[in-house]
Amino acid sequence: MDFALTEEQNMLRDTINRFIERECSKETVRELDEADIFPADIFSKLADLGVLGLTVPEEYGGVGRDLLSAIMVLELISSRFPALGWAYVQALFYGGEIIAKLGSESQKQRYLPQIVSGKRLFSYALTEPNAGSDAASSTTFAAPGGDGLVINGAKTFITGADVAGTLNVLVRTDKNVPKHEGLSMILVDLPAKGLTIRPIKKLGYKCSTACEVFFEDVKVANDDVLGGSEMLNQGWKQLLATLDVEHLEVAACGLGVAEGAYQNALEYARERVQFGQPIGKFQGVSHKLADLATEIAASRLLVYNACWILEHGKDAPLESTQAKLFAAETARKAALAAMQIMGAYGYSMEYDAQRYLRDSLGLIVGGGTPEILRNIIARKIGL
Repeated sequence: MDFALTEEQNMLRDTINRFIERECSKETVRELDEADIFPADIFSKLADLGVLGLTVPEEYGGVGRDLLSAIMVLELISSRFPALGWAYVQALFYGGEIIAKLGSESQKQRYLPQIVSGKRLFSYALTEPNAGSDAASSTTFAAPGGDGLVINGAKTFITGADVAGTLNVLVRTDKNVPKHEGLSMILVDLPAKGLTIRPIKKLGYKCSTACEVFFEDVKVANDDVLGGSEMLNQGWKQLLATLDVEHLEVAACGLGVAEGAYQNALEYARERVQFGQPIGKFQGVSHKLADLATEIAASRLLVYNACWILEHGKDAPLESTQAKLFAAETARKAALAAMQIMGAYGYSMEYDAQRYLRDSLGLIVGGGTPEILRNIIARKIGL
């Protein structure tokens, strides 16, 4: 087991770092965050780098690279501009990874080239007003109608639905079987007649909108079931098949937010002088930063270890859950510590510490709450 980056991965890392410095200056990110606008221009330039198809097979226009490379890109982007990182999730993970892994051949041919070119974002529509952590209790229903299916119901806190070209929607397709057995994943292209999207104002991850989505007699074809019509009522199995990667993508976002907050605080501690010396020389500050450096390194190892397991053809339910839990909590801890180290400046809206804190809080909830994740870990260790 070797977590050292390959020459190609090091080159990719350098490319992304140059892109961040060129296109995502701190001032630019701050302005976009305040305006709460999706960074369409920056995202299109990200597509021009070719990284939206990192894990997409070459026959569909992708690069066919490893999962770790994509996770590394997500971490780097999130360290400067977390909301742009989530747009990357919408393309490469919610789109490319899921379609490449679970889509039918016609769905792969239809969607993957558009994902790679940046022309289509996906949004994952799972959560409902009364079904969050308990996703199997979803009530949005797709009934047979005409020559396809007709969807009615509502989803909430669906990230990026307002800029997506396709929703991947968890729906109930059979009410007469146990709840885990009557679910399907259905691809709904936007715009769609009968579908309404309403943005929700939220605390963090500005520029990446959470939305309510309402379905009123929305018609789809039978072949719009993820994987094709033969995968009807297989949605829960498909959801579980993507869970490890979903945990890792949120973990990578957390790792990036933690790194960004830490680097801001470290720079401040080196430059801010009090009592005749940089405040980083005081043990109360230096030990906070030493702890953060250690916990960020541990988070990265958890993420890379889970990637290694998945890349070697095995599932990683325990390892990916541990990675998400630890990285998200490290992000929150790093953001809070950074604000404390920076004092009143950290509390000011003119500095980035407050943004990293706001963004970190969303990562605690997204992809599984700490309580649910600890329940999963407890079961996996035999409790």
